[in-house]
Amino acid sequence: MEESSDSNVIGSSTSKEKLSKRVKAKEGVDGITSKLPESLISHILSFLPAKDAVRTSVLSKRWMYHWTSITKLDLDDSVFYSPKKKTGGKQFFVNFVYRALLLTKSPSMESFSLEITNKYDASLVNTWISGILNRNVKNLHIYSHFEVSFNAYTSYSLFDSEVLEELVLKMINTIRVPITFVHFGHLKLLKLCSIVFALESSSSSEDLTLSLPVLKVFETINCTWLNAKSVTLRAPLLESVLVEHDPEAIFYELDYLPIKISALCLKKIAFCSFCYISQNLVLLDPSSARNASANIILHRCNKDSVSETGSHASSLLRQFSEVKCLKFDGPEVLPPSESHVAILPVFGMLSRLELGFVTAEFLLALLLRSPVLKTLAFKGIYKFDKELLNSATVPHCLTSTLQLVKFGKVHGLEHELCLAKFVMENGLAMERMSFSLTSHRLAKSKIIEQFKDKLFSFKKGFSFAIVEFSCD
Repeated sequence: MEESSDSNVIGSSTSKEKLSKRVKAKEGVDGITSKLPESLISHILSFLPAKDAVRTSVLSKRWMYHWTSITKLDLDDSVFYSPKKKTGGKQFFVNFVYRALLLTKSPSMESFSLEITNKYDASLVNTWISGILNRNVKNLHIYSHFEVSFNAYTSYSLFDSEVLEELVLKMINTIRVPITFVHFGHLKLLKLCSIVFALESSSSSEDLTLSLPVLKVFETINCTWLNAKSVTLRAPLLESVLVEHDPEAIFYELDYLPIKISALCLKKIAFCSFCYISQNLVLLDPSSARNASANIILHRCNKDSVSETGSHASSLLRQFSEVKCLKFDGPEVLPPSESHVAILPVFGMLSRLELGFVTAEFLLALLLRSPVLKTLAFKGIYKFDKELLNSATVPHCLTSTLQLVKFGKVHGLEHELCLAKFVMENGLAMERMSFSLTSHRLAKSKIIEQFKDKLFSFKKGFSFAIVEFSCD
């Protein structure tokens, strides 16, 4: 009996010790945080996902409502779904969003991020988004795996916003544009994906102008502009532009639409079209791309109109005559010509050129139009008649400025060797030639051994240069 009594005493003592530790831990939390200003606590909690910020309410009574003063809401429905629970996650998320929007006290929000991987009633999502827009949110990011169209009220709330600094919309969505002149005075970043903008215009087609005086980043991927004759982006501080368009991913048959850019000093430009060019990038002042790097990817599909697509591609390329770095993949979309030189501008400042698979004719034409080129890289060269190089004019850059040439996807074929010979014999300023082989197996083959033997036997225009081989 005494042993049992001792055991009870020990158990009781242990429980008291645990309780004492918990009390001290809570007192410790309260003691530390009581010295912190409310604004700092709110700032710290704003870095947590919304669900974790709400969980801090169980730390102590003082912490019960700290989370309601946060100015950043990061909502992701995937964290409400558990593999063990097949039901409940969707409704839990809906309840949580409403609670978060209802109880947060700040009249203005620093940022609101909503990521939904499940399908919800469109009216619910519209209520959430319009509600947060009416609270003067600065950074709005919305991602959805399902189609969610903005109703009239949400669309108007978006275009009425005067404080937006970042707007990221990646969702299948229709947004009504009530006016043909849109102004966002504080917007610095705009990224749009799979959005259909529908102009509410009395006439059949209008010019849409976006006035964005402090915008620095603009990206549009597979977006559609219904009832618009053109879209003009007036953004003097714009630095980075991405326009990507794949008509296969668009639900509407579209007419040709120019996206006009008015900027002062662009740094990075990317244009990608996976089919016929129904949207084209137009620089209102080509000199704005003087210090920029441009990346152009064009692919033609079977339903292309060769002449129309080629014309748009030619005009697109001519706008980048003053860039310093150019990546270009897709010369096959350019109109056929006896001389590609006729359709190319002079790239007077181009120092770095990266190409996809190219024909020898097009490569020569580019070199002839790039007098100060220093670096040339290409993924591969199509087969050509070696007589082409025997009678070709030697480009000025090859004899004066070209220092590095990278041959990609080398198979050790005769036409590749022919081009390498042309470069070696005329490359007076050459410092390095690099050959990337298609496989390790090829690297050990007799084909490459013979390729190397012939290559090193050629007359060299340079006094010293590194010639190296590697594998992809």
